[in-house]
Amino acid sequence: MGFVSNIIGTLADSTNSVLNDQFIETFRTDSLGQRVLIKRAYRLNNKGHNQGCGEVITAGSQIIVPEGTYALMLDNGKIADCTTQPGVYTWKNSSSASIFSGDVKGVMNDVFNRFKFAGEVVADQRIYYVNGLEIMNQTCDKYLSVPYPDPVYGNLYFKFMIMFSFRIVDPVRFFKCIGREIGVFDLMGSSANPGQPIREVCDHMEEALNLCATRDKIPFPQLISNKSKLKNAVNEVVSKLWYERRGMVVESIALTDLTLDEASRARVEQFDSAKIFSQDPAALEALATLGFIKAMNTAAGNSAGAVTGMAGVAMTGAKINVRKACPFCGSILPQQTGVINCPSCGAKVRL
Repeated sequence: MGFVSNIIGTLADSTNSVLNDQFIETFRTDSLGQRVLIKRAYRLNNKGHNQGCGEVITAGSQIIVPEGTYALMLDNGKIADCTTQPGVYTWKNSSSASIFSGDVKGVMNDVFNRFKFAGEVVADQRIYYVNGLEIMNQTCDKYLSVPYPDPVYGNLYFKFMIMFSFRIVDPVRFFKCIGREIGVFDLMGSSANPGQPIREVCDHMEEALNLCATRDKIPFPQLISNKSKLKNAVNEVVSKLWYERRGMVVESIALTDLTLDEASRARVEQFDSAKIFSQDPAALEALATLGFIKAMNTAAGNSAGAVTGMAGVAMTGAKINVRKACPFCGSILPQQTGVINCPSCGAKVRL
């Protein structure tokens, strides 16, 4: 009799337990903002919530999905469904049946399953929200120094800092990698102590900049304004680490505090000056006149005499034949035509 009574009591407990979990519920979350990446949903119902197990979400329950948010439905530990569209989503394929959704047979199966486990709940359904917003202002306090094979100026060397934003584009892949509630700080760290994803971006910046220079042919002065190509290059080199592992992409990136070293700056300035004077004869003539005046001032103070100092100036009667000066070093050039190398500094000059 004791065994029979135990069976009857267990069957009654199993039936009551299932009936207490029959209400169709509604789940939601507040905006995840810029600080939370994964958060478990909470029940919106105050009166009509289930009185049974809190881990049971019956078929037909509704999930409110805010803008910029993804919703994942976990059924007994497995991702059963996912929605990336904002609005109200109805979870129809939950393994926990509800009489309110018309699945009487499923309810009876739930009663039998719980009876087999002495009335205990053996199902576990959960809903998690994943942030789909652009997460801004990710940075690192460390300066990066890389060579840049500039298509115009040759190899340049500069240092800079990075600031970027990222977005989760594959919530299923991201949740499988993380598997729990997590905040932005937990994953990305701080600027003083960056997490692994930020370190991965820093480690691949030289490779990304090489693509900008060698493939996209972006000169150094235009690098800052070509943010879209820089972003694509960064995504290209970190995609295996970021997208395939975490379902993330770099949304935007900026180089800040960018500074050329002295040798690279001198090369850029020298090249730009030569380009300006080669394209503007009037500017070249003005620079030659300045060079001549400089030469005259030098000759006036020459201890060997003005005649020696003015060796570059030819006197013919009352007419002074002024030779052109090198735009780079100011020395007087030979009386020739065409492109020559300056005897003093070796720069190419067009006469």
